[in-house]
Formats: sequence, C-alpha cells, structure tokens
Amino acid sequence: MSEPISVTYERVDDLPLLLAQLNRMGVQRLLDKHFPTHGNWQGLSLGWVANIWLGHILSRADHRLSYVQPWAEKRLSTLSICTGQSVRALDLSDDRLEAVLG
Repeated sequence: MSEPISVTYERVDDLPLLLAQLNRMGVQRLLDKHFPTHGNWQGLSLGWVANIWLGHILSRADHRLSYVQPWAEKRLSTLSICTGQSVRALDLSDDRLEAVLG
C-alpha cells in the first residue's frame, strides 16, 4: 500500500518577486556589512530580517511590528526558499524587528 500524501500550501502572493528585487539591490549584504550584530545573535542575520520585513511592508502595506511574526509563520517554506536560509517565525519577532530599527 502507498503512504498517504501530506500536502501543505502557503499563500505566496507577490513575496518572491519582492524578495528577489531586494536581493538584487543588495539590501541584505549592505546591512550585514555595515551593521554587525552582537555575538549572541542567532538565526537570520540583521540583513535578512530587514529584507523579509521590507518584503512584508511592501506586500501587505503594513509596517506594524506585531503582525510580522504571525504572517511569517504562514509562509515559512516560501521565505526559506526565497532567501536560501532556514527561516523560523521567531527570527521575525518584535524584538528582532526592533533591533533592525535600533
């Protein structure tokens, strides 16, 4: 007998296009080069956090910090594929986004 197939789906919208354009512009590389993070920082770099947040802002037309983590939880596979990084929802918590602003 064959095993049941498990299918997951995510709403993609314009996110791959926006993240590709941000990558092409080098936003992540510039931020990581000029704003190094503390040695205890784990997970996505500050540049990747900013890139994904900018993608969220442009896609959703919403800049509020508290909505990014739940939004990311629904798109972890898409974000991981588009960034080439292992993305966790915790990487886009309010505290991380605040560090981008600091």
